[in-house]
Amino acid sequence: MFHVTLQFSPPDGPAVHGSWESEDVAARKFRSWIGSHGDHPTARIVLDREGSDGLRQPMTIWTRDAGEVHITTTSMLPTHRKA
Repeated sequence: MFHVTLQFSPPDGPAVHGSWESEDVAARKFRSWIGSHGDHPTARIVLDREGSDGLRQPMTIWTRDAGEVHITTTSMLPTHRKA
């Protein structure tokens, strides 16, 4: 399962969440939310993968300041790409 969350700061600010079986569909939604909300100064958009243990692992994070950050699964260190 793949999840996309759009969260506005502060951490308890408004949020929108969706879940999809398809990684491609979730990635399209992630990109769509970047297009519609990515320029908001407090928006944070996260694409997560849910493991078989039910835990979520972030795959990609977007903020206006950092751009798109890909999280590597082996090291959990971010790799940056400003869009």
